[in-house]
Amino acid sequence: MDGHDLQHTGRSLSIGSRTGTLKWSFETGRSIAFSLAVDSEGTIYIGGSGKLYAILPDGTLKWSCKTDRLDSSPAIGSDGSLYVGSSDDKLYAISPNGTVKWTYQAGDEISTSPAIAPDGTVYVGSDDGKLYAIDSEGRLKWSYRTGGGVGSSPAIAPDGTVYVGSDDDRLYAIHPNGTLKWSYRTGNTVESSPAIAPDGTVYVGSDDGKLYAIDSEGHLKWSFATGDDVWSDPAIGKDGTVYVGGNTRLYAIHPNGTVKWSYETEGSVDCSVDSSPAIDSDGTIYFGSDNHKIYALDSDGSLEWSYKTGDMVESALVIGPRGGLYVASDDLCLYAFWK
Repeated sequence: MDGHDLQHTGRSLSIGSRTGTLKWSFETGRSIAFSLAVDSEGTIYIGGSGKLYAILPDGTLKWSCKTDRLDSSPAIGSDGSLYVGSSDDKLYAISPNGTVKWTYQAGDEISTSPAIAPDGTVYVGSDDGKLYAIDSEGRLKWSYRTGGGVGSSPAIAPDGTVYVGSDDDRLYAIHPNGTLKWSYRTGNTVESSPAIAPDGTVYVGSDDGKLYAIDSEGHLKWSFATGDDVWSDPAIGKDGTVYVGGNTRLYAIHPNGTVKWSYETEGSVDCSVDSSPAIDSDGTIYFGSDNHKIYALDSDGSLEWSYKTGDMVESALVIGPRGGLYVASDDLCLYAFWK
């Protein structure tokens, strides 16, 4: 799912790509600005304008499923079912063979990636201002109304608390039964998706130009100013370093809120709410920029390699469960790199 796991750490147990050698590219012919998901067999799922594609590990098409415009990254359930939001105000549940199992009608567009709890509950936000909890059969368990549209993808803590941002400038912590635990007000809309550290600290960006570190009780630990809207989802390394895009830089921030290093790309690293870093098992950080490039940095901020695509890279980069790196570009292509 978006951010790799329920806590949205962005951290994989597999190796990404050491050399940036292109394995294959797949052209959809449709806009694919948002992110993708890879299942345990290596099949890649990505949405275009009106279609969800399933692409085999060798880069050939397995199937495609026609919908209205898909506006979120897919999430994959334990049974292989896919959950994805759309601009027709629906959450789609799609079986592994590409047929629609059910849809759930929200009150407005669903542009955020769903999160799937261990009990099968699907959490997803909508521009109607609600966070929805829907069971695996497509039935509503509850909804919680925020004060603005929910363009942030929910993250789920080990105790079941659901964290999500809203256009009302707040980060919400919601109990698994749908009641409010707490909310924290930032200086502007929260479109970034939260990431949860092992100690319970929640990291989230805001359009006020800051990355926030908030403890599990809703108290501010620190904030870090990047100088521009923080749409990018933060990622958390094994050593607790937080990686986040801001303006034309990728920042590496110590758990105490001080800068470890930053890397300048000369293009926006925070060009989309779908853009977020990915970290592989060796600590290499992968991210995209609107200068059309994909970057791989080692843990001290040194460049390992870069690859130029045909247009902006607004999508998050995804590391496959068997290794390798996958990313979509605005040139309508999906790229796969050898590990």
